[in-house]
Amino acid sequence: MRLILVGNPNCGKSTLYNALTGAHAKTGNWHGVTVGESAHRADLNGLSAEIRDLPGVYSLRSYSMEEKVACRAIEEGEYDLAVCIADALTLPRSLSLVREVVRRGRPAALVVTMRDLLEKRGGSLDVQGLSARLGIPVFALSAHRRADIVRLRAFLRDTAERSGAMAETAGIPAGRMGAWDRSAAALLEGVYLPGRENSALADRLFYDPKFALPLFAFILLAVFFLAFAEGMPGILCKDALEGLLADGAGGRLAAMAEGAGAPVAADFLRSFFGSVGMILSFLPQIVLLEFALAMLEESGLLSAVAFLTDGIFRRAGLTGRAAFSLLMGFGCTAAAILTTRGLENKPLQRRVIAILSYISCGAKMPVYLTVASAFFPHPFAAVVALYAAGVLFAFAAALLLRRLIPGEEEFVLELAHPQRPRLRPVLRSLLFSAKQFIIKVATVVTAFLIALWFFLSFNFTLHYVGADSGESMLALACRAFSFLFYPMGVTQWQVALAALSGIVAKESVAGTLALFYGEQLSAAFTPASAVAFLIFILTCSPCVSAVAAAAREVGARRALGMAAAQTGIAFLLSYLVYGLLCAGALAASLLALALPVLLFCLRKRDHEKIRRSKKSKSERVHRRDIRARLVCPRAPAARAGRPRQRRAHGKKRHARRGRRSRLLYDPARGSGALLRHRLSG
Repeated sequence: MRLILVGNPNCGKSTLYNALTGAHAKTGNWHGVTVGESAHRADLNGLSAEIRDLPGVYSLRSYSMEEKVACRAIEEGEYDLAVCIADALTLPRSLSLVREVVRRGRPAALVVTMRDLLEKRGGSLDVQGLSARLGIPVFALSAHRRADIVRLRAFLRDTAERSGAMAETAGIPAGRMGAWDRSAAALLEGVYLPGRENSALADRLFYDPKFALPLFAFILLAVFFLAFAEGMPGILCKDALEGLLADGAGGRLAAMAEGAGAPVAADFLRSFFGSVGMILSFLPQIVLLEFALAMLEESGLLSAVAFLTDGIFRRAGLTGRAAFSLLMGFGCTAAAILTTRGLENKPLQRRVIAILSYISCGAKMPVYLTVASAFFPHPFAAVVALYAAGVLFAFAAALLLRRLIPGEEEFVLELAHPQRPRLRPVLRSLLFSAKQFIIKVATVVTAFLIALWFFLSFNFTLHYVGADSGESMLALACRAFSFLFYPMGVTQWQVALAALSGIVAKESVAGTLALFYGEQLSAAFTPASAVAFLIFILTCSPCVSAVAAAAREVGARRALGMAAAQTGIAFLLSYLVYGLLCAGALAASLLALALPVLLFCLRKRDHEKIRRSKKSKSERVHRRDIRARLVCPRAPAARAGRPRQRRAHGKKRHARRGRRSRLLYDPARGSGALLRHRLSG
């Protein structure tokens, strides 16, 4: 049996999908959690079924990109039962989608979620009466109660078997179609009570910008303080875990290898456990960040922040829904890129994907802490400054890309219900994120570090030369491109190799630095070059998994172009930062001279047809070059007598008419008014 889960955004489809199938689909109390189709096998009390989770959709007339996925799956009709999911608090609005699904003539059932919240508001739902009125099976539950999930399995089994038998005999089990001709209010009259409609205290506070935005900022700062400040749980757990893995297990195994007369194996074990232990020691801090994101999602505060910040994002050419992707970028860039399918159109998706590399993911955090702990007396302030700088870089890039990738911005958002976060889904999301980090370190990063040690320890004749030797295969190869790091004050080829390893995984940068220098990073950096290197890591291209995710969304050619452009910009920014820190006034003067040239190169000329009439003469068409509005100068003052001079000198008037003006002014608003909007022919 093939079942599809259909419903409005944020109605609980993915939660039911995970409960029925045991999968780990992303869930959250915000709009657009599911952005693609997921399928998994489920056992419905002995009945084998394939359940497909579709993105949220309001109607079969698709609006955004992820809605088209759901509409296509429904229109193709390759399913045996459509399970329509509806939120009990917004049931009247959800019936329009159920009506469209039922009218396709395929078997359908209605499952109403959040029944507990409806009862808390004093509402009620007569399931049997609603089923008799709609002509389809109806079931109501709370998705977080195990007893309700058990009853749902039995309900879906009975409904699927009944719909299969009806399809073999009658052909179209669509229910009584005449009942659907009435309005939603008429259909629900006498069987549904919405309860109290007045907003709760949480609703009023979460959507009040004077409360919600300061609360959001306070939560982020508190999480960063607990994770990165000295003496806080994040640092204490990190130091304990690093000592257990690197100094404990690695040291003992290396001593055993040396005692057995295998110095090469001892060298490998000491280097390997030192690097892997340092990377895994950041797990407690990553868990703290993921815990904060999960709490924001479950409480509904994330949806409120997206709603309240739409005005800010719109000024940068984005919408409030971009806040979801940017906040997900603090966890994993590749996962955040997948959430961009929930945006309204392709140009907007491309802009968000292009700026996500500036949002510091959890994999960059080990690099920040490794370098900041060696050169800054207060690493907490340095790490917070890097995260804030990444957000500023992202907004600056969005402002630039707004002109390079034009497109309309529309904002449609399903407001989440503020609620007390449930501990079980939060812990489930937290354990899944921690498991993914451990698996990545145990597979990709470990394989890379083993290969790295081999190519660093042997020369081209496969003789062991030691990991610190400059005669190894990798050392000779890295010297070929290490000159790119000279302008940022880095002259060690080992640092260039560490930066290159970030292409595979950003965690590898910290592991490679630990492999060469341990805690003695002063041999590789000065304070100025350390800052420049951190800026490079902050702004360079993301890892290969994120580039692959971008290729799936915008195409391989465009994704590789974005990665190359981001890496080039990262080199330039790191050169500039190092120059400002070392040369000071000289670098600032060069920057001031280069800025006008940069603005001139980035100007945009648009040829538009402007129609105007002159007294009784017919309409005349002129072409104007409208310069990009980087600078808006004042209009020149009108000179008296100029029309008279033109009438007296016809040839000069003809010559002036052939000139192309650089600016366009509105005569109706006076000579000082500059037209700031694009005009069409």
